[in-house]
Amino acid sequence: MFRKLNNKLTLGMSRICTKKPAVCTDEPLSNSNICQKISLLRNILSTAYGPTGRLKQIHNNVGGHVLTTSTSTALLKRVDMSEPLLKMISTAVQHHTTRYSDCGLFMGIFMLGLIENTQKCNLRTVAAAKVYKHLVEECNTYLKGDSCGCKVPVDFTSCDSLIALARSMITSKPACMLNSRETQHISSLITQVFLYSIPCNSCCFGRTVTIGIEGQAVSNSSVFPGLLVDVPQMLEPADLNRLGSGPFKVVLFNVSLSGDISEVGDVILEIHKGVDPEHDLLQQLLKLGEQVVKDKVRLFACQKVVHPILQHYLRKHGVVVIERLGLALMEPFVQITGAQAVASLCSSVPAEAYGMVKEFCFQSCGSRELLQLLPSKDAAVSTMVLCHRNETMLEELKMTCQRAEHVLRLTLREPYALLGGGCTETLLATHITHMNESKAAATAAALCVSQSEFLMAVKAFCSSLQSVALSLEHDGQDCLIDLTFAHRWFSDTYCKTCGCGLVGDRSNLEKTPLNTSYHTFSPVSLESTDRQPRILDSFSAKLNALNVAIEMANFVLDVKYIIKDIN
Repeated sequence: MFRKLNNKLTLGMSRICTKKPAVCTDEPLSNSNICQKISLLRNILSTAYGPTGRLKQIHNNVGGHVLTTSTSTALLKRVDMSEPLLKMISTAVQHHTTRYSDCGLFMGIFMLGLIENTQKCNLRTVAAAKVYKHLVEECNTYLKGDSCGCKVPVDFTSCDSLIALARSMITSKPACMLNSRETQHISSLITQVFLYSIPCNSCCFGRTVTIGIEGQAVSNSSVFPGLLVDVPQMLEPADLNRLGSGPFKVVLFNVSLSGDISEVGDVILEIHKGVDPEHDLLQQLLKLGEQVVKDKVRLFACQKVVHPILQHYLRKHGVVVIERLGLALMEPFVQITGAQAVASLCSSVPAEAYGMVKEFCFQSCGSRELLQLLPSKDAAVSTMVLCHRNETMLEELKMTCQRAEHVLRLTLREPYALLGGGCTETLLATHITHMNESKAAATAAALCVSQSEFLMAVKAFCSSLQSVALSLEHDGQDCLIDLTFAHRWFSDTYCKTCGCGLVGDRSNLEKTPLNTSYHTFSPVSLESTDRQPRILDSFSAKLNALNVAIEMANFVLDVKYIIKDIN
């Protein structure tokens, strides 16, 4: 029976509290606590930006793994945010990096800077949204146009631009802890695996498998065609020599062959009296072994465990056994061999399930011995072995290399790159400012906003772009902009080129600090130069980051209420 006691319902010894009302926060961006959190997040991201960005260590209050990183993906994934607006911003950045692998910090810094600048200018949300949408459309038109001064084509007849793009990604991740020689070596390897992944006679991309080896010099990192797996127990070079020359027939299983009755699955078994199910299961495994030996299989692979007696039987008949292959290697193994994974041990292996490998051999990689499987056909699969001095550096390097290869793949869809080193941001901001100054009245009228609101929104937009370029400096030096080409410069007398390396310094090139006022001008295009940019950014990634940042900033600025269920 229920009793009512002090506005609480009780049933026996248990007590059910009444539901608490949801907490409603109106005008969240006028809340100083929320604004402080937005400012803090922008500061965290901006101080991690660029080659000299400061590393962040993330750990919880009960111990466990300590993460050292400067990448947006690792930072935002590991930092738990209680504020709904920040959660939404973090999710948007993570979704972008999942699709494009780059420019997450750019997107976060630009978006948060735009929100803060809009608040400082006290702009109406509706007016700001209209102007920002107009400006980002102008950015898209400029960046996609032939006259864009911050876009360079990616030349696939030479590896130089691909290596420069990969090197730019690696140097922007200081937690990788690489010197210039190691950076160049890893950049070349990334370009190599990218080229390996492009198939000759197929429309499907190949795969790159990454193996990390801790405690070895970075210079020991290398790329191998085909697939590298751990050397099976008791396999010796003499065993491979006895097999002769390939190709060799392959069979692949994705079910456990351990012989354990518990591995059969979630089924009801009816066991008759006097029957030993595990013995019968082993007999079925040996029957399977007899078939593959009869079919002249030379490589027997299984995603899971293989029973020791079955392994002994297969080895006795000259079959190489690879067990515990793991789910991650199943797809590249299928690609390289053409085998179909067999999902049952109770039926015979169909002829079409067999695959082939050209040959297999031992490879020494640092402190590890690995077995290399070479494809018999045109399978665009390669293995990148990455070495580094400790676990933290190795994990950051592996993640960076995987993302850099993805960025190179994006160039096949849009074969362009943007100037790095902050030069795209300064040039784009200068172009937008100059373009809208002369036609401010007409554009403001077309957007149904006042001219003063339009000019303030343009200033907020361009200041937010320039703040990304300013975030590249962490050592107290001034960031400069030249008043001819609108490229970003360091205030270092020894610096002879701009941030991207495309423009060389000269005596008549006037410069001014980036965070000060200067006259508007139209950036001059470089007609002809022998210089090649040293620093490049992904065209696809930065263009998407720019657009999503504007969408999210407008969305956040438009939020009037936050309703939070606290039960």
